[in-house]
Amino acid sequence: MKQQVTLAAHRGWRAKYPENTMRGFREALKLDIDAIEMDVHMTKDYHIVICHDADLSRTTDTEGKICCMTLEEVRRADAGIKFGEEFKGEKVPTMEEFLELMATRPDIKLLLELKDYPEDIGDFAYASAERTLSLCKQYGIFGKDRLTVITFSTGICAWLRTRYTRDDFLIHGFYPKSKMRGYQSDDPYKYYDEVCLFNSGEKDPQGMPIVHESPVADPDRFTEFALMGIKPCVYYRFNTDVEVHRQAFENGALGFTSDDPDICGEILDKIGARPLKR
Repeated sequence: MKQQVTLAAHRGWRAKYPENTMRGFREALKLDIDAIEMDVHMTKDYHIVICHDADLSRTTDTEGKICCMTLEEVRRADAGIKFGEEFKGEKVPTMEEFLELMATRPDIKLLLELKDYPEDIGDFAYASAERTLSLCKQYGIFGKDRLTVITFSTGICAWLRTRYTRDDFLIHGFYPKSKMRGYQSDDPYKYYDEVCLFNSGEKDPQGMPIVHESPVADPDRFTEFALMGIKPCVYYRFNTDVEVHRQAFENGALGFTSDDPDICGEILDKIGARPLKR
């Protein structure tokens, strides 16, 4: 039986609203999507907040590393003003705020990216992961049909699999494996249930040359992951090109994550990637 293609809204509705904000998440949930993707870090007083970068400077009016700040300090930042004056006053959300929203939508899966890495900040990253997953369980956002954990850390992949099973959640990593921290000492592929295929780098770790004519990876890479039982997925930054999405679908992509989930959904429908009646 052919698997259904899924669509995730990246960092909320990133193209139209400030990324990783409650406004962006609420608006994304009005669309015909299957999942919300978001990113988390832990503050120095052990609260989980939603932000892509380890530092607040790109997305807010405040500078500072989240792991070195208290929750109160992080919440003083304005997470909307840099995106547009009309979004002034948006806060960096807490995990609890977000999970309360997600608890109202049991039909939507959570793609949760753990952005604290043990290869960078040591054991603090494991504590961050455990605190985050405990909150997910507390709010009922748990189980392989409801939660996928994303990471660029092989160490996090390995640690998760010592504490949780695939019935608790799926693990989503990246290709080429050179994008994964710690790949030199441990093969991340053995932990994956899903993989995001990028087409960047001079060659992959197996020595296969990566041709840069398209952002879409070679079809053989999609096939190989599918044969390993790993769901092939794609993300193309702010990309609304029909042919890029068509090529990815024809190559075997089963998961699409998009900054423009409204347009991506229309494209997937147009190229026949999703059932007409959803």
